[in-house]
Amino acid sequence: MKNRGRIWILLLLMAMGLAVSLTGCGEKLNKETETESETQTEPVTEKVTETEPVTEKITETEPVTETESETEEPRVLTAQEELEMETELKGTRTMYAADNINIRSQPSTENDDNIIGSYDQGQEVTVSAETRNWYKIQADGYEGYIYKTNLSETAVEPKTPEEQQALLEQQGYTSTGDSSVDLEYNVSTYAESFSLKLSADANVRTEPSESGDIVTTISNGTQVTALGETDRWYKIEYDGAVGFVNKNLVH
Repeated sequence: MKNRGRIWILLLLMAMGLAVSLTGCGEKLNKETETESETQTEPVTEKVTETEPVTEKITETEPVTETESETEEPRVLTAQEELEMETELKGTRTMYAADNINIRSQPSTENDDNIIGSYDQGQEVTVSAETRNWYKIQADGYEGYIYKTNLSETAVEPKTPEEQQALLEQQGYTSTGDSSVDLEYNVSTYAESFSLKLSADANVRTEPSESGDIVTTISNGTQVTALGETDRWYKIEYDGAVGFVNKNLVH
């Protein structure tokens, strides 16, 4: 009986120990579960930083204005400077007198002493070279210069006799004869008049011919104003009268 009692006590103790053991495991399990729950972090949410939309910065500039240098008249060059720029054309070029124009011995308008001939409006001109502002031309066996703006690349109608007469009157001259004389004898009128000095006493005639009526006689050394020319005669003005003097009698 004593042994059986001991066995029951032993079994009771073992049962109690087992119960305690199970209780401890449960608490431990609960603690671990609670710990896991406590340490679990809130779900990470992505932080989106919103930025203002990038706008392109446009810098407006003032419109480009034409400089004064582009609108100014080209600088007037000396005859030497023009000649240094002279270039020959590849062959000659036919152009047309845009008005009654002068031919000069040098590419310069500094004085009227270099006028050596003229073209009437509409006449053909043979161009052989050019400088910056002038064309070099060939005419009747000699060369000269005409300002570029005085020549046209397209044909130009010649002046009518009435227009030629009006030009003389505009310049303050009174013709002694019919303007048809200029057409009959192919008289070229200068665009700019200039002075000539007689080298001998000379008759001033109504037309460029020895048969022309004598208007007046001018003494040797007298200054006259040249208005135009033919191959052998100058059309001149003297003391308000217009007529023709033989070129052999003029310096």
